[in-house]
Formats: sequence, C-alpha cells, structure tokens
Amino acid sequence: MIEPQQYGQQALQEYLLLDYVQRLETRKYGHRAVHIHLSRLKPFHRRDYHIRVATNTFESYVKLYVGRIFVLTNNDLIFVWKDKSIADVEPAVDTLRYLFRDDPLSQDDSEETGFCTWFNLNTEFQEFLLLCQHLDDRAKKLQKSLNMRSAVQREKDNNTLGPITAENLAELEETIHTADLSEHIRQQPVCVFAHGGSKELHPVFDEFFVSIADLRNALMPNIDLASNRWLFQHMTETLDKRMLNYLCKRTFKTHASSFSINLNLGTLTSKDFDKFDENVRRNWPGNVIIELNQVDLKDFDKFDETVRSKWPGNVIIELNQVDLFSNLETYLSVRDDFHQRGYRILIDNLTVEALSFVDRKRLKADFIKVAWREEMTDNVIRKKYSEMDNLVKNSGRERVILCRCDSPTAIKFGQSLGITLFQGRYIDNMIARQRRAKRDGAKPVKPAAKKPAPR
Repeated sequence: MIEPQQYGQQALQEYLLLDYVQRLETRKYGHRAVHIHLSRLKPFHRRDYHIRVATNTFESYVKLYVGRIFVLTNNDLIFVWKDKSIADVEPAVDTLRYLFRDDPLSQDDSEETGFCTWFNLNTEFQEFLLLCQHLDDRAKKLQKSLNMRSAVQREKDNNTLGPITAENLAELEETIHTADLSEHIRQQPVCVFAHGGSKELHPVFDEFFVSIADLRNALMPNIDLASNRWLFQHMTETLDKRMLNYLCKRTFKTHASSFSINLNLGTLTSKDFDKFDENVRRNWPGNVIIELNQVDLKDFDKFDETVRSKWPGNVIIELNQVDLFSNLETYLSVRDDFHQRGYRILIDNLTVEALSFVDRKRLKADFIKVAWREEMTDNVIRKKYSEMDNLVKNSGRERVILCRCDSPTAIKFGQSLGITLFQGRYIDNMIARQRRAKRDGAKPVKPAAKKPAPR
C-alpha cells in the first residue's frame, strides 16, 4: 500500500479514498457510492463557493448514512455510504443539479459525460476500485509534477522571465490549437447601478477575453509572452480563432443584451470570423462589440466592407491609450470617418495621471476606461489629483467606466465622482450574490424527469 508521505496536500484526498475503499473489500456488501463530476462544469460554476455548497449538501447524509465524502483534486465529489439505497441519496444529487441548473451538465445523464455516476458496491466493487486507483495515480502524478515545478522554480529567479522566440511560439501555438482553452476564457460584465440609490446592478455588456496571465502560467510559466510585440500579436491571432470557435459552439451564457470580444483586425477578414458571423452574430438579438487590439488601417476598409456593413447594431472600437497616442496624427485623421460609418470609440487603460491630458470630448471618443488602483484613496494622491472630479465631470460622468474594481472601496470612490459604469472582480461577486438572492427568492423548480438510477 502507498504511504501518505508520498503525497502532498493536493493528492491527500485521493490517497484517503483509495485507502478507505481497499479496506472495504471484505465488507463491501450494503455499500454504495456516487461520483459527482463537478470538474465537468463550466469554469464559472466551479468557484470555491460552489464547491463548499456542494460539499455541505452531503454533510447531513454523512452522519445519517454512516458515509464518507471526498473532495478530489479536480473538485469532483465522491460519497460512499452504507445500507441505504441509491434512491435515498438521489435528493442530495437533485439539490446539486438545481444549484447548477444553468449549466448544461446538470441535465446530462449519460455515463461518459454526465453529471454523476452511481455504483452499487455489491456488484460493482472492482469497477469502483479501479476508478479509485486511477484517481489516485492521476493525483500522484499531478503532485509529482507540481513538486518538480516548485523545485525548478526555486532554482530560478522568480522575477526573471525568458523572452518569447519563434521556436517557443511555434510550440505554444501547437498547444493552443489542441488544448481546451475554456478554462482560460473569462467573462466579465460592465455594469451600471440602478437609479434611486439602489445597490442593484444591471449588466450593460459582457466582455469575453482570454486571460494571458493564466495561459502563460499554465503553458509557459517561464516565458514573457508579451516581450516581442510582433510575435505576441501573431499568438493572439491564433487565440482569436479559438475564441471564435468557442463562441460558435454557443455553450456560453450572457446576462446582458450585448457582448464584446477582443480581436485583431486581420481576424475580422478570416474564414473563422465568417463562420462566427453566420452562426452567432446574425442570430444574436443584441449588439456584438468588437474590441480591436491593433488598429491596422490597411485592413480597416476590407473589414468595413465585409463585416460592418452587415451589422445593424453598434460596434465599439476599443483603443489602448498607448497605441492611440503613439499614432495620434493617424487617429485624428480617421476619427470623423469612423463616426460617420457608425462606429463608437472607447479609449482603454487610462490611469489617473493620463486623465489630466486626455480630453475625451476633444478626441471625440465615446467612452473612456479608467483603471482603479488602491493608492487612489491615499491622502497624498487625492491631494495631488484633487481636480479629478472636474476631469471626470468634463469627460462626462456617464461616459467613464471604472475598471479593475476589486473592492467596495473602488465602487465608493467611483460613485463619489459620479461614475456609473463599473467593471472588475468585486462587480462579478456582487452580480453573483444578486443572482443567488433572486434564485433563493424564487419558488424552486422541480428537476426535469430523468431515467432511473441503477439499483
């Protein structure tokens, strides 16, 4: 038998599960188990809160049915109990199905891809034991990989990242083409607070983007992907194709009438974008907002002819302030033409310092995004930028989006300036609590009928 010293904290639950099941072999009769595949849920349904609620759902059953609950490394749950039938435990599983009812997995009862798998250990003990051995082996390999990575990382300077090269770019792109990138796709709303002092938020649009930091940590933790602008742009074009493929599958949900995506202009003239336009855009009731990473004017006329002319809704072009001011003369020469064609312009990634010389009205931009920083509340900073209120007022309070809001302090600060549009992790959490409260206040819906579980 494997000793627990070979395991780290990550693999401990798999070790305990295997040890427990091995000891059951001579007294397996009367025992049953259920494997709940939470790892198959969409990423936004696999947060720590969801896992805690799912685990707590079984706490009363653990005591009542002399059971054991195991939370695996990948967040799957395995519950083993004695004497009671599978039908006695189905209510707990149905509760979880209801909790995750917005996820397609909750209604999937197939053996290979379904929400859960049931085991009667009277007749399926060997099959269950093989599963536990497989889970144990996988967790052990993962822990070994983590240990090796930690050892390598300790030998290196954590602050030093190697540059991206053509060689490791080719390797990265090959991985991107085959890997499941859904875990690295983020969905974040831009929201407005309801009028009348209400704390209720209303999503204006949802932004879909790939987290480059998470992608780097997962695939190439020692490489600075943005160290070479041209190689980085080439990589983002590959990511564009995967993002469009993800959206074409239409497995996502958005609570706003519009959504935005970050794309390169070259992507907008590709076959991948034509497929997206055919499958998603033409059937979408709201606006699709394109946030352009690079403004390549040679491609713009082709984009306008092939895509924009077909779209009845607004297209917002999001420009990074660095790109804008590096090409200010070009921007000023084409800005009015952009507006005449029906585009709206958003200047992204502004700092407090930049507000003092970015005049939205003179630049004729429709929106600006200001990045929140904790030091904005510092007395010295507030004194230094005491004119910030006037800057926001002059920009148009309803035209300013305060992004990267990670705390209530950010919201209070923005509201003190009259800002109404917010984006960030704290907003994500507020929206999640708001939706949970609405669900809790609604009458529970009876779960859809499904085929009987095996006895």
